[in-house]
Amino acid sequence: MRIVQVRCPSCNTPIMSKQKDRFFHCDKCNVLHVRDGGTRNVDYEIAEFSDSAPLGERLYVPFWRLYCSFVIRSKSVEGGYAFRLASWIKGSDDGGSLFIYVPAADFDTMTFKRLAIDFTVRSPNYRTRLNFGGVRRMPARVSSEEASELADFVVVTMEAEKPGVLQRLDYSLTVLGSKIVYLPFVSSPSGLVPAL
Repeated sequence: MRIVQVRCPSCNTPIMSKQKDRFFHCDKCNVLHVRDGGTRNVDYEIAEFSDSAPLGERLYVPFWRLYCSFVIRSKSVEGGYAFRLASWIKGSDDGGSLFIYVPAADFDTMTFKRLAIDFTVRSPNYRTRLNFGGVRRMPARVSSEEASELADFVVVTMEAEKPGVLQRLDYSLTVLGSKIVYLPFVSSPSGLVPAL
């Protein structure tokens, strides 16, 4: 096995990491990049911790923020309830755009689903910062391609959990852009708590 020193593609600084992560972050020039047959920079943001963040170990959790076009071609719902998704789409009842948040870290299915739905339904507002400030970040495991595929899972899950019975939903979902967003969390005895 050949070991190769990872260096920042922008400033050539060696990058040290003790965890397996899809992304490499250069603390010197704040470039985030991925090596996937080549080296390419990744568009990303780091959210600032809220001044009222709870006490506990701070960490950053990576999410793919997917800007999506969503079009409902036809729908049929029993019980007379409107589609939940229609209230979050910016546009008309049958289509528009929305941000879908897909956790990029390795979570169990229930935590993944909860975080994806919570942040998609209530898109977070935050101030950004230039670096991680020495705060640990969870490693990213999900690629942008995998996140685009998981966006459908998030949409169907959001609709399936509403009152009434979803009978049929024919739609198209197109990812128009993606960005990695590191959101602040605090580790507590009951689990991870958002610190926005």
